[in-house]
Amino acid sequence: MEEGVNAVVVDEQMGAEVLESDSGPQPPVEDTSSHAPRRAERTTCYFKGYKYTRAWASSRKIVYRCSKFRAGCGGKMEFRIASMGYTCVKAHSCSATAVVSSVTNVEAEMKAQADLLAIEHVAWPVRRVWEELQRRFYSTDNPDVVRGLSEQQVIRRVHHARRQHYSGNVHGSIEIPPLALALDEAVTFFQFHCITPNRDDLTKPTRLLGWAHPALVALLRYHGTTLFVDGTFRCVPSGYAQCVVFMVHDRASGVFVPVFYVLSTSRTADSYWDMIHFIVQATDQHIEPAEIVCDFEAALMDSLQTQFPNAIVLGCLFHMKQALRRAMKRYAIPEEGCLIAMTHGVLDTLTVIQHDHI
Repeated sequence: MEEGVNAVVVDEQMGAEVLESDSGPQPPVEDTSSHAPRRAERTTCYFKGYKYTRAWASSRKIVYRCSKFRAGCGGKMEFRIASMGYTCVKAHSCSATAVVSSVTNVEAEMKAQADLLAIEHVAWPVRRVWEELQRRFYSTDNPDVVRGLSEQQVIRRVHHARRQHYSGNVHGSIEIPPLALALDEAVTFFQFHCITPNRDDLTKPTRLLGWAHPALVALLRYHGTTLFVDGTFRCVPSGYAQCVVFMVHDRASGVFVPVFYVLSTSRTADSYWDMIHFIVQATDQHIEPAEIVCDFEAALMDSLQTQFPNAIVLGCLFHMKQALRRAMKRYAIPEEGCLIAMTHGVLDTLTVIQHDHI
């Protein structure tokens, strides 16, 4: 561009020509303000899977260069005002020179598809939604110059669509389809969601979330079954204290089958009583176990015995020895001593000795 000559800059998004003066060819200046991302979205386009960014303009043409030009890519595309068309003047290493007469605006279609994917595939991370839209609209076999949504626009739209659909509550998404359904089945896997006051801390109520497959819940209805209750603490989401798994002994297969998975924010007696109560209600109060095996936790054992007064509540030997080993480690007992204590016939004999004989 020569000095003193007015440059015609064509803004394709607005569909108008804007006159601006320029004293010479200038490199693009990066805008570090908060408007920089939005400005970048207005000056980019896609062609055959490549992203182009507007580099500079003159009275005759607008030059776009590959967005990876800093990494050494020399791909360039020009919009010539005389012919009102796009031309690839410097091809990428794997693409051929092409001439396109117009740009295709797919913003509306991408917005609709982004909203649809955000709701239909709520378990997808936003990055996967963007990759799917990129495959559909910016693929390498697309012969048109395409102007659509950028990655940041898609991410913002996905978050907004999910907030609108689920009222901004992350727990609301698991109560309605598709997350409420069993995998590849039209049956409800989600069972209950309960919030109760916490006596220990009124500012942090207790939250319970329960899941179970309806076909497996039917196994709990058999009379005289054996239940196994176990809580795990290492695989729970942030904010939750444990995940309690209720398993039942299946007489047909001879194995214990996990039925209920309950997330809990506390480990109090009230929270155990509530989750057992909801499980009883899920079976229409037809659950009558003969014996229950659980961890040596007083709150859990008392709640089970209260809900099932006719059942025999037993402590799990594995959990007892595991707890004893942790206690010995806290007291700095050598590993040799721990191995002796864990040997069959040592500490486990405490389970068969009368309390007054210990």
